[in-house]
Amino acid sequence: MKSVQIIIGLMAISIFFGLQSCEPKVGKNDKVRSIGNTSEVLVVMQNNQQKDGKIGLVIEEFLGKEQYGLLQAEPIFDIAYITVKNFSSMFKKHRNILIINIDKESIGTNVESFKNRWSKPQRVIVITAPSTAYFVNDFPQYSESIIDNFNVAERQRILSIFRPSSKNKVLKSVRDNFKFNITIPQGFYVAKTENGFMWIRKEVTEYSQGIIIFSEPYLDKKQFSKESIVSRTNRYLKQYVPGDSPGAYMSLTDEYLVPTWNQVEGMDPAYAIEMRGVWNVVNDFMGGPYVCYTFVEPLNNNIITIMGYVYQPNKKKRNLLRQLEAIIYSVKLKKPQ
Repeated sequence: MKSVQIIIGLMAISIFFGLQSCEPKVGKNDKVRSIGNTSEVLVVMQNNQQKDGKIGLVIEEFLGKEQYGLLQAEPIFDIAYITVKNFSSMFKKHRNILIINIDKESIGTNVESFKNRWSKPQRVIVITAPSTAYFVNDFPQYSESIIDNFNVAERQRILSIFRPSSKNKVLKSVRDNFKFNITIPQGFYVAKTENGFMWIRKEVTEYSQGIIIFSEPYLDKKQFSKESIVSRTNRYLKQYVPGDSPGAYMSLTDEYLVPTWNQVEGMDPAYAIEMRGVWNVVNDFMGGPYVCYTFVEPLNNNIITIMGYVYQPNKKKRNLLRQLEAIIYSVKLKKPQ
């Protein structure tokens, strides 16, 4: 758990370097850009006893649970705490805020959600319960919706940073080959293009990020099954994504954990399947987490999979993978006339 002193230091640095030097002037009716670390939720409590007691424990259990699919354990969100007494205008700029209000006059547990209340992009969620017991009992049933709301705010924040540099040759190449738009910031380049396949990479000293796109004719819904997506992905990876050693190639693996398969909402495609898991390089010693999304592109009736992967051995990867997730969520399909 972070103390308010740590948050003040981090946010002060963020404001000094991020807002004062880079922010455009804000008009009276405009919202300032939100602040805060990536994948962080600021929890506003009435007192420190709530943080150290059952309320804090149940919040940590759900919002701080381990993000599935990473090789090193990392929580879905880092949770920072502050009391309502110290909840000043500076902290109200945070992108993800959860406000806890125990009010004995409340009739049951009420959850309110606000978009861009004090800054932009921002999600503020207020939970009011008549007692600690009510809160602890009811929070689990709201937790997935709360996580989804904060994930949306995270993606919006990332894309607001990426969009200004996304009008580049990579975007044009994706649009020409696959007939959809996507936000891809500077730093990425097209490493390989084949018929119905594209490999986009970002290589820096500390880490590698990659985006792999492939398509083929859509025949029936069986192509959305986990087995079909894995088989199809591995076929393209083996053919087009070699490793550094002779005979080595990239592959999805279930040796370390079983990949998840879920239908997701919030993307432009009406129906999309998300998978999370681990990739490795056959005949070599490389691997890392991936997230991929599969959907139908209606203009040519093709089924498309976009896979984002990260390579950063022995270091945390959650935020790098979240960036790729945001990029893929930015897909905008061209609709038939």
